[in-house]
Amino acid sequence: MTSAEHKMFNTVDRDNDEIDLRELVGALIQERWLIAGVTVLCLLLGAAYAFLATPIYESDVLIQVEQKKGGMAGLDELSMMLGGVGDAATEAEIEIIRSRSVLGAAVEQLGLDIAVVPKRFPLIGNTLARRYAGDGPASPVLGMSSFAWGGEKILVQRLELPRSLEGVPLTLQAGDQGQYQIHGPEGEPIIHGSAGVSATAGPVRIFIAELNARPGTEFTLIKKPRLAAISNLQNQLSVSEKGKKTGIIQIRLQGDDPERITNVLNTISAIYVRQNMERRSEEAQKTLAFLDEKLPVLKGELDASETRLNNYRSKMGSVDLPLETQKLLTKTSEIEQQLTTLALKQNELAAKFTANHPALVTLAQQRATLESQLDVLNEQIRKMPDDVQESIQLERDVKVSNDLYLMLLNKAQELRVVKAGTIGNVRTLDEAPRPYKPVKPKKPMILALALVFGGMLGIMIVFVKHALFRGIEDAEELERAIGLPTFASIPHSDRQAKQTRSRDSKDGSLQPLALIDTRDVAVESIRSLRTAMQFALMEAANNIVVITGPSPGIGKSFVSANLACALAEAGKRTLLIDGDMRRGSLHSYFGLRGNKNGLSNYISFGMEAAAVIHATTQEKLFLLPRGTIPPNPAELLLSQRFEQLLKQLASEFDIVIVDSPPVLAVTDAAIVGRHAATTFMVVRHGAHHMREVELSVKRLRQNGINPQGFIFNDVPMQSKGYGYGYHYQYQY
Repeated sequence: MTSAEHKMFNTVDRDNDEIDLRELVGALIQERWLIAGVTVLCLLLGAAYAFLATPIYESDVLIQVEQKKGGMAGLDELSMMLGGVGDAATEAEIEIIRSRSVLGAAVEQLGLDIAVVPKRFPLIGNTLARRYAGDGPASPVLGMSSFAWGGEKILVQRLELPRSLEGVPLTLQAGDQGQYQIHGPEGEPIIHGSAGVSATAGPVRIFIAELNARPGTEFTLIKKPRLAAISNLQNQLSVSEKGKKTGIIQIRLQGDDPERITNVLNTISAIYVRQNMERRSEEAQKTLAFLDEKLPVLKGELDASETRLNNYRSKMGSVDLPLETQKLLTKTSEIEQQLTTLALKQNELAAKFTANHPALVTLAQQRATLESQLDVLNEQIRKMPDDVQESIQLERDVKVSNDLYLMLLNKAQELRVVKAGTIGNVRTLDEAPRPYKPVKPKKPMILALALVFGGMLGIMIVFVKHALFRGIEDAEELERAIGLPTFASIPHSDRQAKQTRSRDSKDGSLQPLALIDTRDVAVESIRSLRTAMQFALMEAANNIVVITGPSPGIGKSFVSANLACALAEAGKRTLLIDGDMRRGSLHSYFGLRGNKNGLSNYISFGMEAAAVIHATTQEKLFLLPRGTIPPNPAELLLSQRFEQLLKQLASEFDIVIVDSPPVLAVTDAAIVGRHAATTFMVVRHGAHHMREVELSVKRLRQNGINPQGFIFNDVPMQSKGYGYGYHYQYQY
């Protein structure tokens, strides 16, 4: 590829890109009312949601996880041994809060596994109930007494059901003076009772503490399985650390009942703090129970040792021990006391750790060392005389038992003090306040999102519509596909669109655009069509012009009426014939009634041509309306009288324009077209598939009619079918 070709190729690509962009922008401008309508619809839906949606409130409670200090001076070491200062990780505490033990206790305490909801009228029932401000239950609307309209109160404190009915919606119907009846899912009665009185029927038990509702009001009653209620609460609850490494846990809950979410949060907080404190004192309680079990045994051993020592002294008399022997006795007693203390510590740690834990290994090593020392001392004692050995043994037993008993007794007293002064390592910083303002729905945000979403949805619909319905939007594309020229591209006229809407909403009267706004761009294009058509008629066999199109609603009558006005303005004596005897509307452009004498009356009743041709307000322009709608329009157009009429009128007028019915709808256009030398087909911008136009041209040609070309109607200014340059030049 040469550089010149490459440059030309790039230029073509840029042009195509620019044309595509113009096409998309033109489609958006053309469908601006669709976009606006979709946007307004979404905005209204958003406003309805914001108005009807149930307000959601949110509350939170703050809990601090802190390091636990000893309760009293001098007991820190003991408290540490019992886990008093263990600083649980915040993540672990969060999982404890979300655990079934904590939330399950809250579910049971507050009865969260029982759901009772009044039946509201769909869509607007909740809104009406929220806005009701009366003292008692609201009166039913339109006699619909089964719905709750506001002011109802019900409190179910206990509900026991068989497993088969758990999770199944039941219907509770209020009666007179607090009476009620509960029905199953199939409408079968289950139990009846009265508020304030416990009711039992087989496995079903219920206690309704309060019921204030209009007789006939229905409620939906559900007994959730315990695990389902806990899981539901877990899903609703939001537990997280507030900040990083602060040790502050925030528990949040949202719901439509401010009182309920406040009670739930404060209950969960209280249960968690209480369980934390109980967990902290649990180890002290276990150790204290162990000591309480051992102390009587040690007391008995001490008494027995003292008795044996006293008996020995009574029998043998007092034995004076040398100073060295007394030191040996004291040292042996101390070692045995230390061994007993190590044994207690080993028992406590063995309940927490495995045998390979470093603490247990260290204690085992210390015990082995003491036992080896004790063996050495015992060996020395065995070398002494028998009476001295027995005296030493008895005195040692008394001293060891006494010291051990006193030590454990003191430790038991200390543990009782520790247990009494134990507090958890968590505390409630802020209790949950009762929310006064809902957090959802956020009405300004909803309206803003609805507005943005509506605009985007409208644009997307236009793009999808533009992509899926590829109607003809380019006159050059039409010419290439069909092989016929486009005589004129008539741009969209806002003035004409406004006039059409006004006609639809009022009396149906309409005026040709060429008579009310001669400077409109569409009128100027029709003048260009007039010039092109006059050149086409120079070689035509007659001066009869047929205006038709593929389908209804494409602007044939608009083109015919304004083209006739333009021809008359140019000095041509012009006759406009409404050849559509089924739905013709040309009479409305010139202030005539639809049943005025016209073409059908001329053919059917043998009237004179002068009687059915009407003068208009414009000089040299005459109208032959459709007349009374006949039952057989096609047969009338096939008559000899219609053919004679056209020949007569062609000789009396400079130009005869026939507004014909659509080609694909009926056969009338093919019948009329055989009498005319010139046929134009109106194609509306974006309203036809190429196949539709091809079929219309083919049908005309099958009937011996060769259309001269197309009139491209209602082309947006931004479209490829109508150039920017002409528009700006004309405005200038």
